Amino acid sequence: MAETRRLSELVAQTTTLAPFPDGNLVVALSGGADSGSLGLLARGRSVRAVHVDHGLTHSPMMRAAAAAIAERLGMDLTVVETVVPAGASLEAKARDARYAALAESTTAEEAVLTAHTADDNTETVLINLVRGSGATGLAGIPPFRPPNIHRPLLSVRRSTLREMAMLGGLPFADDPMNLDPALTRNRVRVSIVPLLAELNPEIDRAVLRSSRALRADNELLDELADSLHPDLGPGRATIPVGVLVTAPRAVADRVVMAMLGHVLGRGAVTALRVEDVWAVVEGVAERRELGDAAVVWRTGAVLCIGVGAGERPGVVVDLTPGVHHVGGLVFEVTRHHEMCRVAPITNWQAIFPLDARLTWDGLVLADGLAAWSPGVRRHPVAWYQPGEVGYLSVLATEEAGWKSDH
Repeated sequence: MAETRRLSELVAQTTTLAPFPDGNLVVALSGGADSGSLGLLARGRSVRAVHVDHGLTHSPMMRAAAAAIAERLGMDLTVVETVVPAGASLEAKARDARYAALAESTTAEEAVLTAHTADDNTETVLINLVRGSGATGLAGIPPFRPPNIHRPLLSVRRSTLREMAMLGGLPFADDPMNLDPALTRNRVRVSIVPLLAELNPEIDRAVLRSSRALRADNELLDELADSLHPDLGPGRATIPVGVLVTAPRAVADRVVMAMLGHVLGRGAVTALRVEDVWAVVEGVAERRELGDAAVVWRTGAVLCIGVGAGERPGVVVDLTPGVHHVGGLVFEVTRHHEMCRVAPITNWQAIFPLDARLTWDGLVLADGLAAWSPGVRRHPVAWYQPGEVGYLSVLATEEAGWKSDH
């Protein structure tokens, strides 16, 4: 009776801390105590479970535990088999494979629940601190990951969930991978967190408060960074250098990290690699090796990050008075004979010196720097020689119909 009462107390306390989304739910059921307790808390809702079999040494044991938990909870279970690619950072590769498998086995109308805890958040923040991941990393684990991943247990301690699983008689298993001292997270969990807990027994709550505060700041900065629109293609990310150097550094850093994450994967974004990119942006280096066969370099006024990267061939067209058709873009160039004294201030107008050029990718160069990039909604930077008589104005249009408002 006492155990039943204690379980009811834990469920009630945890439910107040766990904001479950509405609608159809899917529990990502690993077979461990945390996800088992998540399934216990989700009972009574429209819910099913998905277990991802990673094909690793201990996967059969965790698969059996997930099946036993689902049966105990009376929950439908789907098992999805995946393969974790060989290579460095087994944790990161397994995580990427797991999210890909969850995405393939659920619909956009379903909310996928993962059992990340306050302890997981503390470990993540400490790992990101060591990696030098910046404010984004120190914001910890977000409670929501687009398009449909929800983490309702971030305010709940791992010990609470384990006690709940034991009192509820859930047949969970402890994944031996979580005890492997070769994995960074396990070393942080076993060696570092207990030392910090001696300084502050509420270390998880303290870190969680800091994470939430930073996350609010990051959301604003991310919105600003999203407005800069780097060009992201298969194995490559590019952006005009002028876009980065004219943006606030906190915003530009986020663009750089997004580009690195696109090419290398989010887990490979480090402070050192961000510094390597800025060395190329600022002309300290012509190119830098980023590891994993990736390189950052400049092509004229365009910053490029790519795998197997090299110079892209192309032509340079003189931006002379008249109409120019280049790569689906139309530039109407007009020569003015009067003196140009001030830079334009409207969103689309740009004024260039008489020796401006048009590069192969449609970027307007002035004095060798990016003055305007087609399709990018930003205040342009214009170059001209004050006091000289004569300058060029450019009206840019895309063949498909986009116009610049010159």
